Amino acid sequence: MLGRAGQDANPEMKTKVARFAGKLCLALEKQVGAYMKPLVDALTLNLQHQHSKVRKQTLIGLKDVLACKGAEPYLQGSAMAQLRFTMNDRSQDVRAQFYDVLFHWMQKIEIHYLKQYEADFVQFLLNGIAEENLDISPRCVKFLEEHGTRMKEALIALGDEVDDEQKAVAHNEDEKMTQDGQIVS
Repeated sequence: MLGRAGQDANPEMKTKVARFAGKLCLALEKQVGAYMKPLVDALTLNLQHQHSKVRKQTLIGLKDVLACKGAEPYLQGSAMAQLRFTMNDRSQDVRAQFYDVLFHWMQKIEIHYLKQYEADFVQFLLNGIAEENLDISPRCVKFLEEHGTRMKEALIALGDEVDDEQKAVAHNEDEKMTQDGQIVS
């Protein structure tokens, strides 16, 4: 039903559906995620709307909808493809909202799905570093640094293997130590 309402031609209805969906998912985050596919599809289409207010409210709604347990798989396919366009939206407000939503997803989505989408998300963050408007660039740099630390700690806590590049960095740091324990610069 929300999916159909999100497809309504009236821009006001589109924004109300996005706001309601976000509030619904916040309230029932563990129960409703698996039922949000039609809504995610409708909201994804609304990211192409001509009014920046509709695009911005849609992002705000998707922020909590896609962070729901069970809704994470719906980021695949058309949703991820549309997000690639949205990160370069002509409206500064929409771009700023996009990065707020991205930061939220990278902190709230389950680790299994985060690992799956991480390449795309990091690409979005790198694009944000090149952003000239607002304060997006420094926020993306800071978040990327924090995310790397968070992911490394999470993967170690889960017992996942650290990739070869991280092992090489750790090995190079160990080689800097001399036999008597002093660091060689």
